[in-house]
Amino acid sequence: MNSQRAQQIARSFSGVTELQVEPMSGGLLVRQHGHSCYFVREDCFWPFVFKTAAASRHDVAEIESKMAELKLVA
Repeated sequence: MNSQRAQQIARSFSGVTELQVEPMSGGLLVRQHGHSCYFVREDCFWPFVFKTAAASRHDVAEIESKMAELKLVA
C-alpha cells in the first residue's frame, strides 16, 4: 500500500474509538480489543474493518462516504 494512502486512511479513522488504525511501513496496523492486524493491501483492509467493526458501522460508513467524496476509496 502506498504510504500516503495508508496515512489518509489512518487519519480518517482517528475519530473511531473502537478501532485504532495507524500507518506503518507501507501498510496499516489495526488494533481492536487488545488484538492487532497488519495490512499491506487495501482490498484486505476494508472487508476486515466492516466485518469486525459491527459496533462502529455508522462510523465506518461515514468515513467511506467522506473518502468517496474525496475520491479516496479504492
